[in-house]
Amino acid sequence: MTKHQPISIEAIPDAAQWRKLCEGLQTAIDAAERMQSGQRVLGEALCAALDTVAGGAPRYEAFGNMREDARWWADCATPAEIEIYLAATLRRLDGLNRRGLAEVARKRVFMSLWGAMGARDQKAFLAKVAE
Repeated sequence: MTKHQPISIEAIPDAAQWRKLCEGLQTAIDAAERMQSGQRVLGEALCAALDTVAGGAPRYEAFGNMREDARWWADCATPAEIEIYLAATLRRLDGLNRRGLAEVARKRVFMSLWGAMGARDQKAFLAKVAE
């Protein structure tokens, strides 16, 4: 299995800049606590900021555990990255399907998507398919 290490302060080349970043975030958190709806506003700002940064491309190690690597990357990736990579992957799977992608692989992907839906969305999906 591939081992992933958390980022340590020692791994950051400019510790002074890192401290400034942490101080700025703490200032924003403190200000949000004093504002009406401050946590919601800060949450929206942080989500918007995440769209401008990235976890980078998924890692791949030839003799690693690809599924574990994928789970780890998905935990680190921003929502925008996940959406973009998933859409590109689904388009690629469609092309591979025409060239004989194993049916079992397509079913695993569909079951992952299905399992990610809530009961209400699953019911709505089934209703749409039945139209």
